Amino acid sequence: MTEAEQRNLVATTATNWLGRKEADGSFKPIIDVYNECAKAFGLYIMKYTDPWCAAFVTAVAWACGLTSIIFPECSCDRMIQLYKNAGRWQERDDYDAMVGDVIFYDWDDDGVGDCVGSSDHVGLIAVATDTAFLVIEGNKSDEVGQRTIQRNSRFIRGFGCPDYASKATQEEVSTVAVEEPATIVTTVVTTVGKAGLSLPMIRKGSAGGYVKSLQLVLIGKGYSCGKYGADGDFGNDTEAAVFAFQRANALEVDGVVGDQTWGAVLAK
Repeated sequence: MTEAEQRNLVATTATNWLGRKEADGSFKPIIDVYNECAKAFGLYIMKYTDPWCAAFVTAVAWACGLTSIIFPECSCDRMIQLYKNAGRWQERDDYDAMVGDVIFYDWDDDGVGDCVGSSDHVGLIAVATDTAFLVIEGNKSDEVGQRTIQRNSRFIRGFGCPDYASKATQEEVSTVAVEEPATIVTTVVTTVGKAGLSLPMIRKGSAGGYVKSLQLVLIGKGYSCGKYGADGDFGNDTEAAVFAFQRANALEVDGVVGDQTWGAVLAK
């Protein structure tokens, strides 16, 4: 896989677990995956009652076969130290992080300068725009949830930067893509579109940030977009996911994501 494909795999795997929660026990397989990894690395074996945000990141890494670069731990601060030891830590809040990078938070951050306190929470970046990140997090309100956070904003503790390039087995293919405005892409994934924002009609052959946002939400609702997940390309697998979603929601089954389909996709 190329570096980009690895990053996408991590984002897709994390997104596929959206909605797994403590209340119905659906989060337990995530802890089980973490514990498989913990046994291999001699780490603490988690109980279902333990805080599990870092364990979620570790479980994703284990599921993707990337624990040599996404360092396994169940403690945020110890995970940070692993990235520091490997020279893969970024202290700056304004660091230009990418999809697949690990973002750490400190809820005691006073917003002055770069935060250097103890970390309270961690997640995986699934979408990175010019101004914001969409982050998938375990143990967010006791479930796997998503958060949109502005770049260089308060509460960012720093970033773990897995060395995906070292694991790439294929050369990257250089492409030039036109991305939609970052604020609009963020709006799609944070459901502000329900408030009346005009969203573009997309269909098979479309590409870019709107497609990636659509794919992320569809995947989160249980509709697979194929082995490459949220890659920003509206191909056969994404079209099949849209067909299935439209059929399940009594919409016209045409594979076109217009106003009605966008509204249904963004509905809770």
